[in-house]
Amino acid sequence: MTEKAFSFLPMPERSSKPRTDGMTMCLDQGLGLRYTEDLLSICSEYVDLWKLGWATTQLQPLDIVKKKVELLRSKNISVCNGGTLLELSEHQGKAEELFSELVEMGCDATEISSGSLDIDSDRVVELIHSAKEKGLRVFCEVGKKLPEKDFGAKEYNRLMRKYLEAGAGKVILEARESGVSVGIMDDDGNPRELRMKEVLRDIDPSKVIFEAPRKSQQVFFLKKFGPETNLGNIHPTDVISVETLRRGLRGDTIDDFYFVIVDRHLKN
Repeated sequence: MTEKAFSFLPMPERSSKPRTDGMTMCLDQGLGLRYTEDLLSICSEYVDLWKLGWATTQLQPLDIVKKKVELLRSKNISVCNGGTLLELSEHQGKAEELFSELVEMGCDATEISSGSLDIDSDRVVELIHSAKEKGLRVFCEVGKKLPEKDFGAKEYNRLMRKYLEAGAGKVILEARESGVSVGIMDDDGNPRELRMKEVLRDIDPSKVIFEAPRKSQQVFFLKKFGPETNLGNIHPTDVISVETLRRGLRGDTIDDFYFVIVDRHLKN
């Protein structure tokens, strides 16, 4: 592992890649190849899943997308489509074709959702099986993009359970890239704890990726479930910031994580 700056200070340990817990999922809204390469030079070891946001890849040259996927996979980062691309494909009878092209492009994962266009939950289960047969890891997003179309906590819980039982590796709790007025987030972007408790009833939090684009949300989930909580919709330029929160290297979590872990290390 590359020596880090100021290595004379103890560093709180974290699980190493490939991770199943403590995952950081980035939301790529259309970054260029060289920008991505430069960014990964300082943070690739902290990124586990890279989502090519919604349907942004349809506007990009295929050869550039393939090169970016190859770069990400070379850094041991899983790459998936955005859920909107799956929804558009499914509503035109081409979901299986999407899975095939993802594999051809070098992606190793897919996001299955019904946030913008309705897909029956039984059909989602079929899509989970189909994607896995293609060799893709499956992440199922639960929730609607628009507040007026959102559903109750019990339905969130039912769908999350159903998709996990069907073989999804993780379920993603919708918060969009804005982090407000959707899922368990209120109009100010604050998690609604009572609703969250109902949504997660009898579900292992390690099976959930919590979309948390805002720092306040990241701090909330890390303090609630610990530094190995799965976080999603992280802007690529925020990866280092999120990792400092996980390790207690920032004021928001220094008392929660840094000294607890480092003091234990020093005593040993």
